Amino acid sequence: MPDLPDVPAPNGKCFCGCGSDARPGNYFRVGHDKKAEGDMNAIHHGDRVVQRLIDNGYGPGGDNLHAKAIELGVREACGATPDCRASGVPGSAALRRHRATHQQTPTTDA
Repeated sequence: MPDLPDVPAPNGKCFCGCGSDARPGNYFRVGHDKKAEGDMNAIHHGDRVVQRLIDNGYGPGGDNLHAKAIELGVREACGATPDCRASGVPGSAALRRHRATHQQTPTTDA
């Protein structure tokens, strides 16, 4: 995992800045995390994910975002076959289900 700066503990207020209360232990009201993410993307990257990638050194001519996520341990490569390029959250059910698809025996019509 990359070293990330410490963040303050949830304080009962929504961190998006709307002034609403958040549930105990949460940073945001339901859905307000996506609103905040959208606002940040619009302000700092022109509302374009591709610009966000470029601004952070990824994309053609830059670092490989997928490989970097695996290197940092925030994603785990499938690894079931040498040619599978899928990855997922380490230890997640979704990654286990994906890996299971490699173990299914193909059926043939006889």
